[in-house]
Amino acid sequence: MTQPSHPPKDPLARIFAYRAIDLRDRFPQPLESFREALECLQSDRSYMAAMSGEIIAYLRGGYALTIPDEFFICRSGEIDATLVPPEENDAVCAKVEAWLREMLTRPDVDTTKAVPAEERPYSLDQLLAQCDLQAPPPDELQAWQDTPDVGREILEAPTERDIWQAAERLFESREGAERWMTSPEIALGSRTPADVMVEDSQQIYDLIMRLEYGVYT
Repeated sequence: MTQPSHPPKDPLARIFAYRAIDLRDRFPQPLESFREALECLQSDRSYMAAMSGEIIAYLRGGYALTIPDEFFICRSGEIDATLVPPEENDAVCAKVEAWLREMLTRPDVDTTKAVPAEERPYSLDQLLAQCDLQAPPPDELQAWQDTPDVGREILEAPTERDIWQAAERLFESREGAERWMTSPEIALGSRTPADVMVEDSQQIYDLIMRLEYGVYT
């Protein structure tokens, strides 16, 4: 008697959760689908997701696959990036699902290693530690900086008030700005931004702008 054949198990069944990661790691909860993770990055809660967004598929047994960000981030230059709009989510999800099925059935793909949180270089502190103040800016940022000043932009140098306002905008609160301004930073030779600001306000303002625009090196 012929045994009934069983259809092969869907490779996607190996995935038990997804996770969306932005610069401030605001979405620590596990998610059931890639679509939910993408919608997190597209939401108002996400922070600079177009510059550093990441979506990880977690597999049973502690393994993981990082989904290539070209599926959901559109780049037109070194610093110009945007998330796909919500109206394209159906097409993006279909492409990602097909990619995951292929990856999970290929014998040459290594899914034996999880992604430790401490090894993801997306926290603000880790980015600051990697910041090279002497690195030349990308062409787009240099072109923006070379644009002639108009109106209130015409300043000889950023004032202390300008710097505090920029820091509060970056860290989203006065308290966050104060913590950063008074903490030693590797990018500043272990000096605090507040100390360096007294001698060179432009250096601190430039550092804040690099962080805000996602230019880390």
